[in-house]
Amino acid sequence: MDQQKPFEVQELDAALSIVVDQSGSFCGEWDDRAYDLFLELMDQFFTTSMGGETRVVIAQLSGNENTILFEGRPGELRSRFHSPAELSAFLHEHADGGGSHVYQATADTLNYVGSLQGVTENTRLLTVILSDMQDNQLDRQARQQSGSELLEALKDYQQRGGALALYFVADDEIDRWHRILKTAGFEPGMYLIENDIVENPQLPRFD
Repeated sequence: MDQQKPFEVQELDAALSIVVDQSGSFCGEWDDRAYDLFLELMDQFFTTSMGGETRVVIAQLSGNENTILFEGRPGELRSRFHSPAELSAFLHEHADGGGSHVYQATADTLNYVGSLQGVTENTRLLTVILSDMQDNQLDRQARQQSGSELLEALKDYQQRGGALALYFVADDEIDRWHRILKTAGFEPGMYLIENDIVENPQLPRFD
């Protein structure tokens, strides 16, 4: 007999969020390399999280407000998308090639992950961003506001013990993101930044 109380929230063992970028500046890299890494990360997470209570969040860097595309258990993701081709078509369908609001989308994703039911101080949090990390928000005031929101979101995420992995980062964005993460309180080992020219990027551990 199921002893779980009807309104009890089950604590999460782990939550993986992957943020994808299919904007104009990155769409070629996404099709050529980033999508394969996306699938590899998902497969690794599914394998290592078997038996635990976990969540997967898929988000996008976009010029619109539709940042979060999917949230659910790994099994629910597999049930909804029966093949990599179906998942790829879904991501392309929701892409906004004309926008890449990196700061705002990253802040929205981190805040969403932190608000998931079941997230505790013991939940392993990993957010992976597949992007050149070039924010193309043209409105200077909006960009500054997004930057402030991003910093606050990063600080909260860091205090929860969350880890970050940034892949395919443009060479002229690497120093900026090291400074941003250092300002938010991230220590070496809590994050990974891989350059866009790295052929075999280091993968994060989920255990």
